[in-house]
Amino acid sequence: MRLGSTIAARQLKYSLFLAVALGLVIVAIRGYQDYLWLEGVYQQSNQRIFSSSAPVATEVMIKRDRELANIMVRGMLNNRSIARVILTNADDGIFFELKRPAGEIPVSRWAEKMFGGLQTITVPVRDPERKPVATIGEMVIELNPQVYVNAYMTRLSWSFLATMILAAVMALCFAAMSYFVFSRPVIRLGNYIVNANPTDDSRPLQMPPEHRHDDEVQLLGSVTVGLFGMIRKQVGELRRARDELQNANITLEERVAQRTEELNSAMQKLEVLASTDPLTGLPNRRAFLGRLEDAVAVWRRRDTPVSFILLDIDRFKALNDTYGHQAGDAVLVALADTLRTTLRSIDIPARMGGEEFAVLLPGEELQGAMILAERLRKGLEQNSVEYGGSKLSFTSSFGVSGLPSAKGLAEFDQDVAAQFDVLRNSENTDIPGILYSLADHALYDVKATGRNRCKQADFSTLSEFKDQLPSDI
Repeated sequence: MRLGSTIAARQLKYSLFLAVALGLVIVAIRGYQDYLWLEGVYQQSNQRIFSSSAPVATEVMIKRDRELANIMVRGMLNNRSIARVILTNADDGIFFELKRPAGEIPVSRWAEKMFGGLQTITVPVRDPERKPVATIGEMVIELNPQVYVNAYMTRLSWSFLATMILAAVMALCFAAMSYFVFSRPVIRLGNYIVNANPTDDSRPLQMPPEHRHDDEVQLLGSVTVGLFGMIRKQVGELRRARDELQNANITLEERVAQRTEELNSAMQKLEVLASTDPLTGLPNRRAFLGRLEDAVAVWRRRDTPVSFILLDIDRFKALNDTYGHQAGDAVLVALADTLRTTLRSIDIPARMGGEEFAVLLPGEELQGAMILAERLRKGLEQNSVEYGGSKLSFTSSFGVSGLPSAKGLAEFDQDVAAQFDVLRNSENTDIPGILYSLADHALYDVKATGRNRCKQADFSTLSEFKDQLPSDI
């Protein structure tokens, strides 16, 4: 934002507001005066019509001259405030009646409220030759001030338009005068303060912009120059003190940085050792369970499925006893290599301990996990390890569990789906432990029924974990 733009905007806004407010007051006063003037004209015009028509109406009623009545009434209707004229006599009732065509002078709500509104004036017609003077009829006149209302509204509209234009011009003139007399010098001084750098002692301190009037702006500029001088002096002293302190501490900082780097490197190595199985290079049990907890949290928040494969080498103890532990280690390494080459980059294989391995499949439904487990089973079955001149073949058993998404729950019955919903909403439940137990039970069933197979966990047994789940499951 350009410096000073808000000041100019506020000056123009408040000047325009004040001018408009003053203009509205002037319009109100002028409108009131116009109303009083038009009301007087309206009353005088009507009174003049009544006065001039009364003698003619008397002659009409005495002579019963309808032609003269027509001429008189039409002359009265030339006054556009008269809507209807009725002549009645005392004997026969209505003698003559004439009114304007419908819609010639519309009636608005303002005509009913201004200038006395819609009126009906009754003027008695008397015969001056009779003694005593007797009323021989009446002249009924209906008045509609709509013409005067229109004239008043027109005058008020033009008055408002002219006053608002004048108010806008006055506001612009006042804002321009205020800007050039006061705001612009202050803005120039503000630009000088913003752009000046009193801490740069490599060049002379710039002087504030020239101001031709000896007023508060010039005084403020002089005070600013003095303040900049003090700042430059203080900054110079601080720089000298900083340089001395830096020279004194440079050796200490280098030693601290070196020690910190060595400590960070050692901690990284310890972290790798603490989370990696040294034989296979796969994540160990501790690291795997941590990633499993993260995947469970994502399942809760985003409904992202996660699957868990637990596998165990069949008859591994017999292999160790027959060929030795080094042969068993070779089989473990071969299994880890097969997992690396078969799995996706986002999948996480791990050695849980001994001959037991696990695979975490983020974003994978149970059906896909079963397909992958079967592929791993066949790959391990077809694989062999050469050791000591012999080819060692081995098989593995698989147990699969996981947390399906809302879409994946359609594959289960309502009771199991309800148990998963309770599991998702539970706060202090060891869900990773439950998944591990379900996969371990499935793996145990495979071991007990022939080995070298894949089995999905029986999720209907979730109710057996009631000690770990909320009571409402």
